[in-house]
Order: sequence, then C-alpha cells, then structure tokens
Amino acid sequence: MDGDRQMAKLSNEQDVVVFMTAYYIDWKTRKFPTLKKKRKMAEMLVNNRMSVVVANNLIDTKKGRIKYSTSFDSYKQTTNFHFDTVNEDDNVDNYEDEIGQLSWIFSLVHSMELLLDKDLFNFSFFANMERFLVSVDSRLLQVDPVVYCLNGIIFINFELIDYNSTTPLNKDDILGRLNNYNLVSVEGVQYFNEDEPVPDTRKIPDIIFDNLTEFLYQLIGRKLTSDSVSFAHNIFVLSNNIDSEIGDYFLNVLGVTDVELEIKNLNTNDVHKYFSQEFLGVTTDVATGCEHETLFHCQLLEALKMYFFIRQYADFISINDLEKTLDCKMHLEFLATAGRLPIITLNAINNMKNTHSYKKNEDMLNVKLSFLNLAQERRKSRNATLLNILLYLLTFIGGIGALEVLYNQFYWDFMIMTVILAVIFIGFGGYWAWKEWKCR
Repeated sequence: MDGDRQMAKLSNEQDVVVFMTAYYIDWKTRKFPTLKKKRKMAEMLVNNRMSVVVANNLIDTKKGRIKYSTSFDSYKQTTNFHFDTVNEDDNVDNYEDEIGQLSWIFSLVHSMELLLDKDLFNFSFFANMERFLVSVDSRLLQVDPVVYCLNGIIFINFELIDYNSTTPLNKDDILGRLNNYNLVSVEGVQYFNEDEPVPDTRKIPDIIFDNLTEFLYQLIGRKLTSDSVSFAHNIFVLSNNIDSEIGDYFLNVLGVTDVELEIKNLNTNDVHKYFSQEFLGVTTDVATGCEHETLFHCQLLEALKMYFFIRQYADFISINDLEKTLDCKMHLEFLATAGRLPIITLNAINNMKNTHSYKKNEDMLNVKLSFLNLAQERRKSRNATLLNILLYLLTFIGGIGALEVLYNQFYWDFMIMTVILAVIFIGFGGYWAWKEWKCR
C-alpha cells in the first residue's frame, strides 16, 4: 500500500480499492509458557514474511535497527520525521530503501495528527508484510499488505493487482459479495522467493494475520496466548469515476437490494466527498493535488469506524464482568464524544452511530449489562441470605447462653427450655425460609 504508487494511480484517473480487516485479540497469560530460544529480529522477520516492523519509535529491518522522531507543526499543518541510527557504527543512508517503503506510515501518522486526539488514540506498531500471489477462481492476484495497530486493534489492509495485466482492481471489480476478497477463500499461495504455489484455502486476511500472530508469539516468548479473536471487514474505495448514484453504488458493492441506505457526504469542504456506511467507505470528486492526503485521511476514518464496531462486539463476547463491561462501554462513549476533533471526524462518528451495526451492538451491550446486573443482584441476595442464616444461628447460640444464666439464677430446667427455644427458632426459621422460597 505504497502512498506514492497510490497517488500516481489517482493522477491517472485510476481507482484505489483497499480491503480492510480489523482484529481484536483477547490475550491470556499462559500458565505454562513454552520456553524457546529467543530469535534475532532479522530471523523472525524473514520467517514470518515481514520486511519492516515499526514500534516505539524504532524501525526494525532485515539489515538492522534505526530510530525516528516526529514533530507536528500546528501552524503549517505538517508532520516532520527525523531518522537516526541506534549503533554509532551504522549509517542512516544504508536504510534509504526501507525508509522509502514506509511512506504510508508517515502519511497515516500525519492523518492521525490532523483528525484524531493523540491523547485518546495512538498507533502502537506498524508492519510491512511481504507481497505474495494468490489464485482465486483461476485468476492470479498480487496482494500488497500492510499492518498497523490502533488502540490495541490490529488492522490489516491490502490492495489487489491482477498479476497478468499488472492492473489494480478498480471500483467495478468488487461488485457483489462474491467479489469481496475479504471473504473469498483462495486456491493457492505463492511468495516471490518460492518456485511453486502452495495449495491453501484460507482467506487473504487470515493468511496475513497468521504470519503476524506467529511473529508476535515469537516476539513475546510465547508467554501469552489468544483466548479468542474477533474481527470485522470493510472496503474503502477512492474513485473519481463513479457515474451512478452513490446509493446505488453502495448497494451494488454490498450485493444487496431493496435496502434503504441513508448516504450523505460527511466532508464539509470542496476537497472531496466522503460517504461511509457499514462495511464500505467511498471517496469521490477528489480535487487535483489533494489525492494523497485524502487517501489516508479517509482510510483513517474508516479504521475509526471499524474500531468502534469491533470493540463493541469484543466487549460483548469476551468480557463477563459487570464492572469491566460498564467501564468498556463508558470508555467507548467517552472516545466518541471527548477530545478535540475536526468537523469531518465528528460527522464520521455521528454517522457511524446511526448505522445498524452500531445500534445492534449497543443493544447487545445494554442487554448484557442488564443480565450481569441481575446476576450481581442475585449474588447479593444469596450472600444476604447466608448472612441472615449465620446471624440466626448466632442468635440461637446466644439464646442458649441466656438459658444457662436462667438456670444458674432460677434453677429452670435447662433441657426443657433448650427444646422450647429450638422449636421456636426452627418454627420461625422454617417460616422465613418458606417466604424466601416463594419470593424466588
């Protein structure tokens, strides 16, 4: 997903189609971690089909490691990057090719500076995955994948190029569910350093995700394991060549009919038009010279939409604690309302809140909170019952102590009085237990 190549496409009136998948991994600590010899970073990159990994302002490549820093000029609205070596004997010029491959990262970071609040959203790592070939319905496609992590959610974006014609897929190549390559199983996979394709029936995002997770397992020493994985798919289209009504194009891409979609332009200036609904975002009428910035701005807004969808679903699936579920719900609501955000971001968030998926997930979370709250109230009631029984027994024991005093003072028959006291306590206790049972 090279930014310079994509900008060249737009200048030639060609389309950009980006397939996006977001993953949420519910990490759990292994009780008995697998002990293996720690591998070198370069070796892990090669084994897991990765070329560059960027995290904590460090760039790890197969050649070595360099570091970078960023500075945002709020007056000029520009983001500047400075590169330096980690080892004194190294030279930044040796990494010119690797830095050139990361132009998409710098564009995405710049979009973050402009569109989101850095106090609430942040990127934790980026990765350049190796390009590879897949066979789908006897058609050979080249996959150009990149990976980034936004607020703990892993995003896998890729473009597809017809390998024989060297032509990227355009806006008309993705019409209908059968042409959604997020969902289509491949027939074979071949990397460019391999002679023959390997039979494979996984989906393209899963192929990339498996390589990434294996790298993460090796990086953290297999001390963690994924308890569950949630995911969400999306397609982003940037095209100046959409002749039909935008609503009709949405329906054609999604492969649905007789569905009313409320499609409106979320941008408020003349630079471009941006439309977004569940599973699809489209940008059209991009002004000349604004292609590159528009491409990454709108991709980031699509990732933001996916972030809210998958966090809602993951919180519903993986969290079974009332307090944690409530905290997660409040955190999402805080992210959607707080922060210093431009108008287009606020419009995108409000538009996302009106989608069927968001409302459905919101209802699911509310139902879950109701059930968890009811379960907690039942636990409180059960605990109160046990406490009452304990107090009842302590009162009975105290009553026996009082009978002993009466026996010593008035010589009352201790055995008879104990039986009478036991009958009274058993009678009232049975009546109380019966009343509790009827209430339940």
